[in-house]
Amino acid sequence: MESTRNNTLKTDSGKARYWHNRDLLIIAILSGLGGVMSTYVGYLGNLLNRMLGVPFGAGQFVAGLHVFWIVLAAGLVRKPGAATMAGLLKGVIELLTGSTHGVVIVMISLVQGFLVEVVLLLWRRHSLPAYMLAGGLAAASNVVMFQLLYFSGAPITYLFFISTLAFFSGALLGGSFAMSVMEMVFQARPIRMSGAASHDFQADHKRQRLKGRHWITLGLTLALSAGALYYFTFVFELPGRGPALRVEGAVENPATLNLSQMSDATTTITAELIGEITHVPPQEYTGIPIWVILKQVEPLPDAVTLEVIASDGYTVTFNLQDVMDDHEMVLIEESDTLRLIAGAYPGGHWVKMVNRLVVR
Repeated sequence: MESTRNNTLKTDSGKARYWHNRDLLIIAILSGLGGVMSTYVGYLGNLLNRMLGVPFGAGQFVAGLHVFWIVLAAGLVRKPGAATMAGLLKGVIELLTGSTHGVVIVMISLVQGFLVEVVLLLWRRHSLPAYMLAGGLAAASNVVMFQLLYFSGAPITYLFFISTLAFFSGALLGGSFAMSVMEMVFQARPIRMSGAASHDFQADHKRQRLKGRHWITLGLTLALSAGALYYFTFVFELPGRGPALRVEGAVENPATLNLSQMSDATTTITAELIGEITHVPPQEYTGIPIWVILKQVEPLPDAVTLEVIASDGYTVTFNLQDVMDDHEMVLIEESDTLRLIAGAYPGGHWVKMVNRLVVR
């Protein structure tokens, strides 16, 4: 009898509920989707950075999409521990699908899930304000975590600004958007949900008042899905395939190269990364000079620029002739990916996860 009581959890309606296989399945599916889609969210962030002409920061506008899945899992399962479990599993999936942050991403995602958990427990009711606060705090926490782990010394005004962006993104895309999706799920009833959760939504939100929000939610879902389809079809590359480099555009001989094929051109340079936030003291880097790679594919006479593109969409543009004359710009292998070391340029030009060079 005692063990039975210990294996039950309380919902916000006060009734004891067992953890069902359905609950675990919902958490597993949503965490898996969230972990895989995290690379797409990063891609959207890089697109925003390019549109606004800044190297970083604008991506916080979509930071709420990282925590959307955690809030959605918490709202559908409605049991203590659901958000924390979803955050942990989402982080593990991100790690396994090639996150450049390594095991740190598991800790960051776990903290996000824990914050959602705390807010919903303290609020004592699954409501729109609770979801928005939970999503906002969880999204803003990634800024704080990255500051503590990587970017010590960043201006406090800058951190406050991007934390605020992340908070509002989390409130809207992680909280409000998640609740709208929950409403649609509970009304469609594709699977039998918790009776208490379903009853709460039916009692608090009338179908006729939700039509406009449902159309907006459906439109946003379709837009994000279409973008994700494009990303995973044309941009994303599976981890573990080895660092391959496509060189294309205004060149005589477009090619897909492996740096091991050009090992005889390997050189070592000493460079210092000086970024607006990050600083890495001078150290040695061994790789293949970019001018050697370009000479092999033979740029056309009218080509003037070189775009260095990462697998997450981050792009930096250089003057082609400057690159051909630069012997301090090399491509190195790093953690099964390619990284551009641009010794004569600011840190924002040092591109990680390089997979394409496009001559224009």
